[in-house]
Amino acid sequence: MLHDYSYIRQNNLEIRYREGFAKYLGLTLTAFSESYDFLAGFFSQEIRDPLRLILVPDRKEYDRLVIKLLGVDIETPSNPGRLAQPQKTDLVFLHPSSYGRHSSYVFRPEEYTRLIRHELTHVFEEYLSPDIEAIPRWWSEGLAVFLSRQWQYADQFAFRQPVLAGLEQNKLPDLSAIENDIGLAYDWGWTLVIYLYFTEGRGRIVEIVREFDFSQADIIKELSSSQEELEMNWQKWLLTRGRKIICPAADNFAFFS
Repeated sequence: MLHDYSYIRQNNLEIRYREGFAKYLGLTLTAFSESYDFLAGFFSQEIRDPLRLILVPDRKEYDRLVIKLLGVDIETPSNPGRLAQPQKTDLVFLHPSSYGRHSSYVFRPEEYTRLIRHELTHVFEEYLSPDIEAIPRWWSEGLAVFLSRQWQYADQFAFRQPVLAGLEQNKLPDLSAIENDIGLAYDWGWTLVIYLYFTEGRGRIVEIVREFDFSQADIIKELSSSQEELEMNWQKWLLTRGRKIICPAADNFAFFS
């Protein structure tokens, strides 16, 4: 299926690409390697299996590999907002040179670097989780936005902007809405993850990813005695301490250290 792709390797990381699309290989490999090292450190877990990032030249090839190689069912042609799809140890990415013709995004190197970490977070989560299929969208996407630092930047992916607007207006969604609305899950899920990180620590995040079986228990009930109590504590934190962390979001903010 990838017989016409060339490849470069570094340790257990491999990048596949088509002839004529070698541009940005250095950027991709650096982001892939640095993201792997960061996530392996965060979760205290290496992935021993080879990881493969495949750069595809156009939307048609993206759809072919997502369906045929990854086994993910998507509509075709896929939405131009789709840039990447992970599954197990493979990640399919639209090549940066093809953004202008085959996506609704403009290529920006720093955003691309954060996107690689976002998608690789999903790979680590699937590798570590007891049941990846049962994980709610708000947790999985919130974790990826948090660890990729996408929440720190008002960029094209717009994970930060809705939260800043909500904090400015003191208007926050309730937990039920975040659980049940796809848009709110993407926009606000990371605020629950960052709340948990700062109130209970990195170990708690890692414990949930590695040990919590979402198919057998409700994560909301696990985090507090009631949904109402968790919602109250999370909202209060966001409007006080959380606001002071989220709103500045300086580039050199080293809370992972």
